[in-house]
Amino acid sequence: MTDIGALVRAVRRELAGESRRRLREALADRPRAWLVEQLLDLALAPGLPAQRGDHPGVPPAEESAEERQRRAERLRALSLDLERLRRFVDDYQALDRDTLIERGLLIDPPAKGSGLLGPGHRSSEGEQLLTEAKDLLYALLFGDEEAGVRLRRVERELLTLTLPRHKAHAIASVLRAATEIGAAGTWRDPGGAANDERAPNTILQVEYGEVAEELVGNGITACLRLINNLEVNEVVLYARMENVEESTLS
Repeated sequence: MTDIGALVRAVRRELAGESRRRLREALADRPRAWLVEQLLDLALAPGLPAQRGDHPGVPPAEESAEERQRRAERLRALSLDLERLRRFVDDYQALDRDTLIERGLLIDPPAKGSGLLGPGHRSSEGEQLLTEAKDLLYALLFGDEEAGVRLRRVERELLTLTLPRHKAHAIASVLRAATEIGAAGTWRDPGGAANDERAPNTILQVEYGEVAEELVGNGITACLRLINNLEVNEVVLYARMENVEESTLS
């Protein structure tokens, strides 16, 4: 009598064969230049096998209670109000990719549109800046007085963020209670270096409260630009903010 182990192995072989066939069909009509670029990204991305969540179908590890507690402490230390938010926006807007490299915060990054940037591409100061940007983004989206965020929010906005599926974990951990939608890319790079046509993308949507001065949206934009330059590494990180309703928050 066949044992259960043999049955399991037989089913796995069958599933593997079907997955291989479907993947071959999906890749058959892709441009050759795109395939070459994807293979180069996989071959040259530093530390790829060790980066959690990089492989399709492998979700990032859940945030631990200790990590949430440390972030809560950092948020209280930010003591975010309108004046501090203005300073953060001004500081972050001055930090483009070239400036990050010149200041030694970003180290020998690969071309935009290639793989994620890991810790090896950031100095210790760059790593701290990335954490700060993610903390500020979290505070702007979800922070309240209990978290040390003193912003009088008067209207509701919707943030829609689109990025490659294999990079989504880099920012999804910040976007709690976000709606996640799968989508296929449609953009083609005229230079042929960073096409995402028909590539698997993830759309993340989350509501947040805006202040009368509309500084929260400016802060979100500045944070996303900095996170992109320090980790996500896309040529264009697509983000859109729009009113959800005309009435004020109750």
